[in-house]
Amino acid sequence: MRTLLKHARTGLYFQGPEKWTENPDFAYDFRFTERALQYVATWDLTEVELAFSFEDTGFEDTRSVTCASLPATQAQCAPA
Repeated sequence: MRTLLKHARTGLYFQGPEKWTENPDFAYDFRFTERALQYVATWDLTEVELAFSFEDTGFEDTRSVTCASLPATQAQCAPA
């Protein structure tokens, strides 16, 4: 299983800073959910989902990234 970030609006996968790809095979594999969520929190990414890609079956499952799911981001989540 690969742990990816997927842009919810465009459907593109995170490949690297400022780089997104249509092909999940070229996307960066965070390997762990916590790493992906930490990256989202650190770089304040919006409109992203966690995408779990199962290479053997080609199946992909996505989960929304909500403010509550991000580590130590209460300040970012507070209404302005």
